[in-house]
Amino acid sequence: MRGSIVTLAVGLFDLATYGIPGALHLSLIVYVLVRLDVIEPASLTSAPSVLLVIGAAVVSYLLGHLTYPVSASLDKLAPRRNWTADDARHEFVARVPASRDRPFVHADTSVLLAAVELHDKEAAGEITRLQGAGLMLRNSALALAFAFLVAVAEAVAGPHRVLSGGCAALLLAGLAAAIGHGRRVRHWDRLKTLEMCFWVPDIDDAFDSGRRGGRAGRRR
Repeated sequence: MRGSIVTLAVGLFDLATYGIPGALHLSLIVYVLVRLDVIEPASLTSAPSVLLVIGAAVVSYLLGHLTYPVSASLDKLAPRRNWTADDARHEFVARVPASRDRPFVHADTSVLLAAVELHDKEAAGEITRLQGAGLMLRNSALALAFAFLVAVAEAVAGPHRVLSGGCAALLLAGLAAAIGHGRRVRHWDRLKTLEMCFWVPDIDDAFDSGRRGGRAGRRR
């Protein structure tokens, strides 16, 4: 049962992180090509529906991978608050003062997630779900940014300027919301990781022994 839940979580993670943002990019590309009269809408529906769906899914997945680095760069440049792992640690310690001196609090969050997976794979699936949702919002922001530029271009040169201007305003608001909420959800997944690690038995032993070994090596 647990194995099937983890498999489902991983599949949903790929869909959210790469598939959905890639589908937004693909939809925008098709829209631009249709508007430029490069392709005809009828030609899209003439292909067998099964092949069309499979092709769209594969292309969307590839586009999601190809645009992933650009989405990460856009997130770093966006002028809104971006929570870090240290912010999550400080908030967790403020909520749970008893964890202040526990070694796991200062460990890398990816290592902590691995510890949760070893202890309870079903619980780790909840963290994976939050990670996927946060990355989906972050990666979708790039598609919204491109769509905003297309809407602005149509507002300047197109025949439906009022409609295009309204779409541009909505897309800009959606872009800001996607970036801001995506950062917030990724902050939540770090908090959830720390919260679950708090209840993992003997989790401090591995990190505490590592720190002791490091101090002993420096003394020698």
